[in-house]
Amino acid sequence: MLNDKALLEAGRRLRQLWNAGSLLITLGEHGMLLLEGDAAPRHTPTRAQAIFDVSGAGDTAIAVLTLALAAGAQPAEAADLANRASGIAVGKLGTATVTAAELAATL
Repeated sequence: MLNDKALLEAGRRLRQLWNAGSLLITLGEHGMLLLEGDAAPRHTPTRAQAIFDVSGAGDTAIAVLTLALAAGAQPAEAADLANRASGIAVGKLGTATVTAAELAATL
């Protein structure tokens, strides 16, 4: 993912267009890619152990990312939590919730 020039260029352009300090791109079964400031792109592989249903995985990721950022986490920390939460969500059937205890167990 880190050598996908088109993806990196699209991310750079979106950050510039939106004047965003950071941008998290979800990559499905390939995890997530965080573009932040002048730092090198950070790819986090998926944390899913078993995939039963991807419904709601993106919603889970954005909810956990937003909550973590609002609580004061750095973007890389928030992205890691979002990735872990999404990995839990896809391991459940249907649109499912992720509990704080489930998320804490992954740390």
